Amino acid sequence: MAIIVDKEKKRSDIACSCMDILLQYGIKNLTISQIAKTAGVGKGTIYEYFENKEDIVFEIITMFIAVHEKKLFEIINQNISTKEKMFHFFSILFDDENSHTQLNIYREFLAISMTNGTREMIDFNIACREKFTGILDQIIKDGIDNNELREEAQDLSSALITFKLGLIVETHTVSLDAKDEISRFLEALFTLIESKEEK
Repeated sequence: MAIIVDKEKKRSDIACSCMDILLQYGIKNLTISQIAKTAGVGKGTIYEYFENKEDIVFEIITMFIAVHEKKLFEIINQNISTKEKMFHFFSILFDDENSHTQLNIYREFLAISMTNGTREMIDFNIACREKFTGILDQIIKDGIDNNELREEAQDLSSALITFKLGLIVETHTVSLDAKDEISRFLEALFTLIESKEEK
C-alpha cells in the first residue's frame, strides 16, 4: 500500500527544521545541501517541495510572521489604549534576542529584494506589507470607534508601515534605540491625531 504524504505538512516540516541554520548562516550563505542535510532528506526531495532556496526562505519568514501576527492580534484584543497598542505594534520586532535574530533575516531579505530581488520576492514583500497594514488599520479603526483618535487617522496606515520599515533599516545602520524612537514618534503623532472629544 502506497504511503500518502501530506505535502503541505512535509513542506512545513522541512522549513521548520531549517529555521536555526537560516538564522545562523543568513539567506545568502545558506545552501540547498545544508537545508537537505538539516532536514534529513535528499537534495531532490527539497526540490519536490520548493522551487528554490528563496522559496524555503519565504516559508520560514512566513512562519516568523505568523508568530508576530498572533502576538499582534493578542495585543489588539487587550483592554489597553490605542497608543499602547501602536507602541506594541512597532516595538514587537525589537522585544527580545529571538526577535532581533529574526529581524536580521528580514533585513537581509529586504536588502536582497531591493538590490536584485525576483518578482516573487517583491510580491512576497507586498503581501507582508498588506497583512501588517490590515492589522494597523484595525488598531486605528478601533481607536476611532472608541473616540481615542480623530477620523483623519484612518488614512495613516500606509505611512505608519513605511515608518516601521524605515525603523527596521535605521536601527541597523544608525545607533538608534528603537523603543525610545517609537515612544517619541507616537508622542508627536498622538498630539496630531488624538481625539479632542471627551472620552
